[in-house]
Amino acid sequence: MNKTLIALLITQLFTLPFLSSTAMASANHHAEGHEQGHEDEHTQKGPHGGFLLTNNTLNLELKLTQFAGNTELRIYGFKNGKAVDINQLEVTINVQRLSEAPKLIRFKAEGDYLVSTVSVNEPHSFKLDVMARYKGAEINYHYEQGEGRTTLSEKAIERAGIKTDIAKAGSVELTDTLFGVIAPTAQSTVEVMAPYTGLVNDIFVSIGQNVKKGDKLASITNRETLQNYTIKSPITGVITEQYLKRGELASSALMQIVNLETVWVELSAFPDNIEKLAIGQSATVYDLHHHLNAQGEVFYIAPMMSGGHIARARIELKNPDGHWRPGMHVNSDISTAKVDTAVRVKAIAIQEFNGKPSVFIKSGNVFEVRPVKLGAKNSEWVEVLEGLSPNSEYVTENSYVIKADILKSGASHSH
Repeated sequence: MNKTLIALLITQLFTLPFLSSTAMASANHHAEGHEQGHEDEHTQKGPHGGFLLTNNTLNLELKLTQFAGNTELRIYGFKNGKAVDINQLEVTINVQRLSEAPKLIRFKAEGDYLVSTVSVNEPHSFKLDVMARYKGAEINYHYEQGEGRTTLSEKAIERAGIKTDIAKAGSVELTDTLFGVIAPTAQSTVEVMAPYTGLVNDIFVSIGQNVKKGDKLASITNRETLQNYTIKSPITGVITEQYLKRGELASSALMQIVNLETVWVELSAFPDNIEKLAIGQSATVYDLHHHLNAQGEVFYIAPMMSGGHIARARIELKNPDGHWRPGMHVNSDISTAKVDTAVRVKAIAIQEFNGKPSVFIKSGNVFEVRPVKLGAKNSEWVEVLEGLSPNSEYVTENSYVIKADILKSGASHSH
């Protein structure tokens, strides 16, 4: 399929007409015998299916062509209806895109045409200043077009709730999400024992009750001396188990106390997770309903895998309000790497447009689609490798409104 500078037909689903279609060519007079040209306007196609820029000195045909995964711009030259010697033609094009600094495209001879030394990316929405030199004559052409655009009034922007941000450099943290279960720490659980065998006279606490270190737990009569003694709590915590009742013989554990001010997250790590885990990595733990999250770090990774090819890893969490209860199922995002990026955008800004990940940039009241190549990403940020310049203003919230408006109209228009 032929692709021109006006409209690169990537698929039949996305063909956007032009905001403006003007091509002006002028020749400058120089003392060394350069020819004086004139302004002319044409929108015709050349013999190769490309767009034709005409001038009484020289006609140029510009054609966009897909080759080896890139979009290259080819230029053919004609004088009096005949192809010129391409080796005598020099062309440079200054490209001005919305919200970007001008870029200069250079060309080299290849066969019977000049070809751009860089790929010409989408969208093909720009102003072009074409500078040609042929047999001592300098000819300038100007062309501009807009596609994948829409213009909204300030009221429309406010009514749609459209928000923007500035694309800048920053880091993107890569994470692995692991399943886990809250558990008490090994040091926080105490089995309260009777030092002497005897009868339980009284129990002062019950299951679920919070106690402080030194609080009275039970009264016992020594079986041999018949003297009463009191069992006190060795730690601050909560009574989780009670094994005896009044009148029973105390010869083993009386009850269990657990301190839950600090808890562990017992993680299940599969082989591909283990390769990226390391002691000291930061982690965000959240319950399955996302009611609360907490920060911790990995302090233990089991040296052996279980029979199910799972290794245990642990995170320690502070639990001052008791939200993290033993037995609770949680997820944990472990920070396994950090990528420094030249350009990053918020993940919510990414929209699929014409089958490609895209963002929508803003310049004044004009919005334009930008197909982008993405790199590292997490739930908050995405690295942009190609397609978006630093310091571009882009839509973060309600970008679907922009997408729908462009698709609905099929062209740039104003509200």
